Amino acid sequence: MISVDTSALGGCPSPVDEVEMRVRSSLRRAFPYLVILSFLYWLNYYFTSPIASTKSLIDLAQPIQLNCTITPVIPSSHDSITCTVDDLAPLSCLKSDQEVYFPFSFLKKHLDVSGKIKDGHFEWHTSYAKMRLPEKTYNSSGLFGHFATYSVETRERVKCINPITGVPMSTQWNVIPYYYPIQIAQYGLEHYSRLLSQGNESRSVVVGVDSKEWRGAPGSMDETSERVFFVDEEGKSTVNFSTKDDISNPGVYVSLSSDSDLATVSFSFKSHSPNSSFSILLTVKEGNQLILLHYVPRDDDRCVWSEDSKKMVDNQITFFYSLPFQTGEWMEITRDVLVDAARALSTVKEKGRTKKEGNVILRPGDITIHSLSFRGHFTILQQIIQSRSENEKAFIHAADWFVANQDSSGGWPVGVERKVADGRLSLPSGWYSAMGQGHALSLLSRAYGRKREERYLKAAEGALKPFAKMASEGGVRNMFFTHPWFEEYPTTPGTFVLNGFMYSLIGLHDYAQLEKTSPPPPSSFSSSFSTASSLFQEGLTSLRALLPLYDTGSGSMYDLRHVALNTPPNLARWDYHAVHVYLLKWLVAITGDGGLDQVANRWIDYANGKKAKHN
Repeated sequence: MISVDTSALGGCPSPVDEVEMRVRSSLRRAFPYLVILSFLYWLNYYFTSPIASTKSLIDLAQPIQLNCTITPVIPSSHDSITCTVDDLAPLSCLKSDQEVYFPFSFLKKHLDVSGKIKDGHFEWHTSYAKMRLPEKTYNSSGLFGHFATYSVETRERVKCINPITGVPMSTQWNVIPYYYPIQIAQYGLEHYSRLLSQGNESRSVVVGVDSKEWRGAPGSMDETSERVFFVDEEGKSTVNFSTKDDISNPGVYVSLSSDSDLATVSFSFKSHSPNSSFSILLTVKEGNQLILLHYVPRDDDRCVWSEDSKKMVDNQITFFYSLPFQTGEWMEITRDVLVDAARALSTVKEKGRTKKEGNVILRPGDITIHSLSFRGHFTILQQIIQSRSENEKAFIHAADWFVANQDSSGGWPVGVERKVADGRLSLPSGWYSAMGQGHALSLLSRAYGRKREERYLKAAEGALKPFAKMASEGGVRNMFFTHPWFEEYPTTPGTFVLNGFMYSLIGLHDYAQLEKTSPPPPSSFSSSFSTASSLFQEGLTSLRALLPLYDTGSGSMYDLRHVALNTPPNLARWDYHAVHVYLLKWLVAITGDGGLDQVANRWIDYANGKKAKHN
């Protein structure tokens, strides 16, 4: 800030004072002329003598140029000074008059704030996370919050989108990829929300229709076989061929569109030999890097890998995806090549690079796809579609995964051990999560609403079972005194994670609302809708009672582990605090609860630097 000392300027007036001085000065100068004009008018009246010309008052009232300017006083130079804060290690600070300036790198960590220089201006923010707010009304069949902006598939803990199931596999808590229900449900809800907000992008191209588009590299064709084009029993044009199945064989290929926005490739095929495979050749524009993705019939728990990613041939890196398909069965494949290439490149290890730093994200326009090639014995529909996205397919793949992988207890077990509270608590492989169950309910409810297939209803109905069982018995319920809580991590004793609990309430509400849809679901599901509604109301009562325990006066708590374990409190990071605000506002939109709204508004204030009063 630039300060101005008016005393050092000899009393130079402010702009307001200057205007007032001009008016007074004009009047003082004009007064003698007014007297003379009055006298001359009197003389003319009596003696009819001509009036002497006068200077008009308009001329007299013109702005007066003041011979002074406002010049800011530049503060004196800063001197170095040593600072200590709460007896911590000394800091190098700056001093100017009575002001002391601390390094922002220290303030950022010490006060948990953020800031940046933008266009020569420094911006300070208490919270690094933006406080998003949902719509004031909520539709259980509509967008799921702001999940349309999510990108689950580009998270560093996502190893790949499995080519068989079409859903993400995680490495968050294990180096071997595994299915994590929360992640899969978020992937499905992301693409469902995109489907509603963006639709399946209409722009697409179809290749392979013309028989001349199917080419074979010299020496790739089996001497005893040839390409045969025919119309199958359903009237669809197909091509049947056989080539050597060695991975080094270029095989039969189709050139794809070079439009860099069309990165999703879909096609249907039937393999007739156990070693058949297909490949996609592309270029990453930055660095002009050539990438070859092989999809091979190997059941490999790595999901995606490179035999030697550091070895390049003609500036080309080769990666492999596990695709253990069955011979003799039709299979539909949809691959987002942008994601597949990014996940493959993320497996490349570089010394000194963290997992997050090594996470490669490719965006639309970053790649050019060249060709799709096949080797072995295949029958393929002559209709290969390139499009911008396939949101509905991704959404349905996720919903179908939940139908196919639900166990007899109604849950989706997490297949890895999870340590909680700095290792003080542990969940052995096979645990359920209330957040996972709730997300699944939100996803399956929307899948039923879109497809009206009863299998989605049955899976959602079964998902209610773990909500009734205590965590110690394999369910997701814990008690905080007399209040039930649905646990994201159902340990004993409980940790009472806030965001996971609220997400579970959203899922229960979504399923209960299906009873009101038209046409109505089968009456056999009425009792489960009533159960979901009761669980929602039960949870809402607990939330109202326990929410004050999560209020720190300057932020919010992530959980209440310190109550059960006698440990230091686990404060929510600002991004989780923002999730808490969003979910509270979401529940306000559903219930109209003024008390929850009051807390949400107070927590928004905390993110803007306000704090609760002290005594």
